[in-house]
Amino acid sequence: MIVKMRKMTFIGLNAEKEEFMKRLQQAGVTHLILPPEAAEPQELAKELQKVGEVKKFLARRAPKERPAASGDAATICARREELAQQENRLAVELTQLRKERALLAPWGDFNIADLGLLRAKGLVLQFYRASARLLASLPLDGVFHLKAGDGPGETPFVTITREPLQLGLLPDKMPERGLAEVERLIGEKEAQQQAIQAEYNDLAQRLAVLEQAEAELTDEVEYRRALLNTAAELEDRLFVLKCWSAATEEDLVKSLGDDLTFYHYAEEPEDGDRVPVLLANKPAFAPGEDLVQIYSHPNYADFDPSGIVFYSFAFFYGMIIGDFGYGVVLTLLTVLLHRKAKDPSPLAKRMITLSYLLGGSTMFFGLITASYFGVALDPGNPLTKIMLMDFGTKEGQSHAMLVSIIIGMVHISIALIIKLKRNRDLPSLGWLLVTWAGLFVLQDYMKGAPIQPVAMWVLIAGFAVVILFTSDHKNFLIRILAGLNGALGAIQLFADVLSYMRLFALGLATMYMCQTFNMLGGMTKDSVPYIGYVFAALVLVCGHAINIVLGIMGGVVHGLRLNFLEWYRWCFEGDGLPFKPFRQIAKRA
Repeated sequence: MIVKMRKMTFIGLNAEKEEFMKRLQQAGVTHLILPPEAAEPQELAKELQKVGEVKKFLARRAPKERPAASGDAATICARREELAQQENRLAVELTQLRKERALLAPWGDFNIADLGLLRAKGLVLQFYRASARLLASLPLDGVFHLKAGDGPGETPFVTITREPLQLGLLPDKMPERGLAEVERLIGEKEAQQQAIQAEYNDLAQRLAVLEQAEAELTDEVEYRRALLNTAAELEDRLFVLKCWSAATEEDLVKSLGDDLTFYHYAEEPEDGDRVPVLLANKPAFAPGEDLVQIYSHPNYADFDPSGIVFYSFAFFYGMIIGDFGYGVVLTLLTVLLHRKAKDPSPLAKRMITLSYLLGGSTMFFGLITASYFGVALDPGNPLTKIMLMDFGTKEGQSHAMLVSIIIGMVHISIALIIKLKRNRDLPSLGWLLVTWAGLFVLQDYMKGAPIQPVAMWVLIAGFAVVILFTSDHKNFLIRILAGLNGALGAIQLFADVLSYMRLFALGLATMYMCQTFNMLGGMTKDSVPYIGYVFAALVLVCGHAINIVLGIMGGVVHGLRLNFLEWYRWCFEGDGLPFKPFRQIAKRA
């Protein structure tokens, strides 16, 4: 349900503006109307961003059981910044040291100072690396040279001469320190990195300090933004503030206290007003609000589709997976998560409710399709008596395909009825007639039977309503032309209805995947002596786990898609402004 809003205007003394704004924020029931180019408290916003980034970084390291913490958020953020700078510097230094180690490793460990002694005697030392074939072709006869090793790759060697050699190779430039020194420095730098990580873990123990600071800064930013964007009148002696509120005028004024001097009045929304939308549903429909907001928020002139989207999504999800065993698994996982969630948030509670419904829907469709982990039931099994759709035969698959199409027609018809009732939209009535009359006409045509006259006349009447009432232009010719253009929507209607066949197709795919993994498990058991049962169990567990994951993905994507694309197209406008209350979120002592 979309909560009714009223526009409230407050005019008060500028000297009391700050106190008035604090009390309005404490009331927490208004959505402020700010100018399009609202001024921002830049410094506070930067501080809030910094605290948020540090909190997000440390949250990954915070223990599950957070101890009570004290301290200053600014100090924690400053220390995090210092450690980040040290970490970046160490990363650069380690990269350079590891390059030096890679360069020195083929030559082994030696004292770089000894090279200086040799050079002081007038000797020239040149370090090269070459393949065995290239090394054999080099003019090294009579040249003193030493190999540092023989390997399948390049061979490192050094030449010691009185004059520089010209071998046509680029010599290696040796670092100014030896391998042992480089290894020692790398160890030191890595130890410093570990110390930084340990200090990060210590800082994460005080995550509660950052959470409180973030909440307080968020409150302060919103408060300062409200002050900066409040209009001033009479040479800054008065302030004018406009907002939307679902609370009654009397309750809102009472919450502000009677010791402030201000004037107020309330107005109903007018055409063109960008009214924020607050959704309020009973617990049985509340999870649908989260689903609706995935795609688009309803606008104030629209309707709240939360309940319909919630239950139709669960219906489609169950039909797509459609296996009783899988439904039991999903329900047991939900029970496990529910027990682990000691103090779930309102969002978590709604998601748990949704998960239970999805598991139940999956079990229901598993029962009526007689699918139990893909195991074929004997004809005499009592469970076959409640099988309403049989995916195992061509006749049953044709029946399931028709059921999917009829489900789509019902779903789209609900949208058309909603639009007809809310907007008195006569073309929606026409499309209703076209939808259902078209079913009977197409059935007769495909069977080669004579088309029923009643169905044909209803179909014609539906198109006539669409053509005559798509436009309300006074010029009859323009109106008819616009209506003929609107009648082309039959193509879209036909495509949308056929799109619901994905329910049948995905359900059939899930069943075939079940049977395939069962067959692979049986083949594994028969082909491996003695321990075949172990490998078969692994195949079954892994295979069905993969199928469940694929089913969940298909159920979520296609279950929502049928609501957001095929269904929304016929009744929902969207593009609404969510209600954002001007309130305090920090817990005050």
